[in-house]
Amino acid sequence: MKKVKIYLMLISAALMSPACMDDYDEPDTSNFLITSQESVGETNTTIYGLKNKYSSVLTNNNTFQQITTDVIFEGVVCANDAGGNLYQTLIVRSIDTTQTAGTDAYDQCISIGIKNTFISPYFAVGQRIKVNLNGLYIGNYSKVPKIGQPYYTSAGNLRLGPMLLEMCKTNIELVGTPDASALELVPVDLTDQTGTNWLTNSDNQTIYHTPMLATVRGKIAENQGGQALIAATGTLSGDVEPLPKIFAPEALYDAGYGVDRTLNLELASKTLTIRTSTQNDCSFLRLPSDTRSYTGQLTYYDGWQLTFRSVDDVERYQELQ
Repeated sequence: MKKVKIYLMLISAALMSPACMDDYDEPDTSNFLITSQESVGETNTTIYGLKNKYSSVLTNNNTFQQITTDVIFEGVVCANDAGGNLYQTLIVRSIDTTQTAGTDAYDQCISIGIKNTFISPYFAVGQRIKVNLNGLYIGNYSKVPKIGQPYYTSAGNLRLGPMLLEMCKTNIELVGTPDASALELVPVDLTDQTGTNWLTNSDNQTIYHTPMLATVRGKIAENQGGQALIAATGTLSGDVEPLPKIFAPEALYDAGYGVDRTLNLELASKTLTIRTSTQNDCSFLRLPSDTRSYTGQLTYYDGWQLTFRSVDDVERYQELQ
């Protein structure tokens, strides 16, 4: 019994002793924070202002220029790499409600490349960010206005690629927390006749309209009638695509490791391209045969092309499969 009393006294003393409470330093989490914990400066321009100021490098394909002063803008992340179809890419959008809706100054997007395997945990859709471009590069890659850093391709060509991840710590600041109701997350609706007319007018293929978060509508040409049963052969792989058809079978990959499908617009005898990278959730979606709405990053090269952010960008996919 005496031993039991001694043990109880020791336990009681240990619980009451301040030396045993809060005896450890706070964990250092600084290595897990990839964005600036201090202000990167006051906003002094807009995405629209950027496109105006650097229009010469944005309109000449695959050109870029380093920015050596504090050029700072804000925007909301409206697309990231969560779905695996946009690689090392954020699409940042800014809607300026002080401007007239429908004008170029009202609604603008720009692509930001960040070199990391998976960046969406740090930059959720709906997250407002402030970006200081000092030390970064602005230009375009395949005609898409972009922020990043140059790199050499495997062919020895110098192109504008993603910025190094560590640059986020000095150049990007998170503003508040992700807002799922942000106006910037509502896609531009191009499914009606007015939107279709806009798409079919090539004069709209300018730096002010790419990239764009948009919704289009139509049928996938490769899955219409007898085409649904005709399997194509990949020119690079030499393989035959599997049936039933999916958006991006590995057999059909091109030099950019993507597959193009043709969308026949619902309200015009025109088409646009749906481009999907291979080996992600979007690539394995079965090609719908009916008329549907499709949402994603709208850009242009030889014509308009749409890239899904995730499987959710295919209208009613789960219900109809």
